[in-house]
Amino acid sequence: MDKTIIVDLNDINPLVRQAGFQKDNWPDHERKIYDYEMFYCNKGEAYMTIKGNYKHIKKGTLVLVKPNTPTRLWFDKKQTPEIYWIHFDFIYFDGDQHINKYLTEKSHLLFCDSLPDDYLIRPNIILSNGLEFPDYLVVKNPEKIKHLYMSIIDSYKSKHFYWQFDCKIYLLQLFKCILEQICPDVEPPINTQKDITNLILEYIKHHYYEKLTLEEISNYIGLSKDYISKIFKSNTGKSIITYLNMYRIKKAKQLLIFSSLTIKEISEVIGYNDQYYFSKQMKKLTGYSPISFRKNNIRE
Repeated sequence: MDKTIIVDLNDINPLVRQAGFQKDNWPDHERKIYDYEMFYCNKGEAYMTIKGNYKHIKKGTLVLVKPNTPTRLWFDKKQTPEIYWIHFDFIYFDGDQHINKYLTEKSHLLFCDSLPDDYLIRPNIILSNGLEFPDYLVVKNPEKIKHLYMSIIDSYKSKHFYWQFDCKIYLLQLFKCILEQICPDVEPPINTQKDITNLILEYIKHHYYEKLTLEEISNYIGLSKDYISKIFKSNTGKSIITYLNMYRIKKAKQLLIFSSLTIKEISEVIGYNDQYYFSKQMKKLTGYSPISFRKNNIRE
């Protein structure tokens, strides 16, 4: 009998074991796994049985496979899917190295009638408020979910020093998206609009030098472009794009005074592809072109 443990939401401390995506060559056999695996269908169609229950997988579908659960996955040949997947634990347990072997050189043993080392089977997690993560969910914000999956996969593949820490952060955000969708009656905090505005301000602060778009910011926040634009304008008196340009020009003024970078180089450093567009924005917001600003403000 599978073990179930009850944990508080604050006890969730996930560990990402592996992550990737699959377009074809998935073994069409029933299998069981030791840990959790969460699939996300980005496009196309596929089919699953979980404990014999049939599931139709299509774009925007999230599927959670629990430990020691008989599962079979097969693809629609006419509409080949793109499936993202993550192997993880909700909380940390010993035996991680052993499970990794079953996901690599011992993967054929997952297709047996029973798992060889039952002591490695992770328990089923239920939250202390009675909530349980769903095994099937059609997500309401597919772009946000896709972004989080790609962030986890990119971090996993990079194997940089902090990759596990990054994966943990992105996976927690993914859990939050799921819980918000299945618990729509939870009252948001009174300062939600201020929180959204602060998130946008922080995102611009740390990403202004990238080729930012309103769509990218809205995907990060997980809300529509129109909604976050309305909230931001209400709280700051400025549009998001206007604030982004103002922040970039603020950085440009510092570089024009304190660096020897060329106008073209400064334009690229602050996130503009076109130095003429940079000059236009500089003139609009300060009354000076970059060249005249440097001449009038350069310090010996």
